[in-house]
Amino acid sequence: MGAAWLGRRLDRTIHAISYDSPEDPLGRRVVVRAIERITGQPRLQRIYEAYLAARRDGDNLWQMAAEYLNLTVRYDPAALAAIPRTGPLIVVANHPYGAPDGIALGYITSQVRSDFKVMAHAVLERAEALRPYLIPINFDPTAEALRANIEAKRAALAHLAEGGAIIIYPGGGVSTAPHVFGRATDLPWKRFVGRLITTTHATVVPIFFEGQASWVFHLVSRFSETLRQAMLMREVAARIGAEITAHIGAPIPFSDLTSWTDRQALLDYLRSTVYGLDPAPQRRAA
Repeated sequence: MGAAWLGRRLDRTIHAISYDSPEDPLGRRVVVRAIERITGQPRLQRIYEAYLAARRDGDNLWQMAAEYLNLTVRYDPAALAAIPRTGPLIVVANHPYGAPDGIALGYITSQVRSDFKVMAHAVLERAEALRPYLIPINFDPTAEALRANIEAKRAALAHLAEGGAIIIYPGGGVSTAPHVFGRATDLPWKRFVGRLITTTHATVVPIFFEGQASWVFHLVSRFSETLRQAMLMREVAARIGAEITAHIGAPIPFSDLTSWTDRQALLDYLRSTVYGLDPAPQRRAA
């Protein structure tokens, strides 16, 4: 009785800006909600609501999000100008912070393409402003999630076949350090990204973001997936007013990728290309 009541209460008070998912076990939801509340979620929710109240038709969501979070996104304008403005395009990047570099990547892409979609966690659909851009991926271990992900992959292929652009983080999650103060790198890249490229003959743009999440995030990641999820909101709040530096690589036409007949080898090449954009030589190996 008590657990059912608590679950219903959590559902009634669920926030657009939160990683609390109704599909998660009750205990996990309570922990995520409690930690988010004391690490910045209420402030971020207020910022989001202020944006909703002020937005107007035609506003660039990604630019507005960066402005409301006071993010300074740094990149080379010449490298940006080289990105194709038409035709199937896949933007791949590392994912050091979570939402902050997601906003930065959306902002960068929006400067040259208006026809892009973002493959991202389905929990982000709760933010109404993001829905037109999302192709949601569900990470729940259920048959329903599997079916939803099959549809998401079909949607991505169809969008590229129509000449659109796709933003995707091939690691599928925030970069993780092997030990608390180590260098964070992406989780293994998903093979589906290779299929997207080889099926649609898309041009690929690699982008590398400098930096990584806090040592606290990497500490809790070693012990608990629940705590890791709960701390994501803290990482967003910690980036308010920060600089995010992106290094945009040269577009890679599909004709330059045809020699990679093995999809895993193709992914390994693209991953090394992304990390090869790191300006610090001692950090380039990934």
